[in-house]
Amino acid sequence: MYYSNGNYEAFAKPKKPAGVDKKSAYLVGSGLASLSAAAFLIRDGQMKGDRIHIFEELPIAGGSLDGIMNPTPWMVL
Repeated sequence: MYYSNGNYEAFAKPKKPAGVDKKSAYLVGSGLASLSAAAFLIRDGQMKGDRIHIFEELPIAGGSLDGIMNPTPWMVL
């Protein structure tokens, strides 16, 4: 992480939420929102990765970011 003057969030660690070890997260779809939510749950919520479940209908993750299913110009990144 890049450190600059006043960038203290790199050193701040949130408190572990009460009961997070007994909870699970279920995310529908593997698009950008679900992947980001899983990352924030692990980093900020201190939830273990094996307690996070992502359901996806398609065989590839990424939702609209995959650029394969719909190759129109506005969809490919």
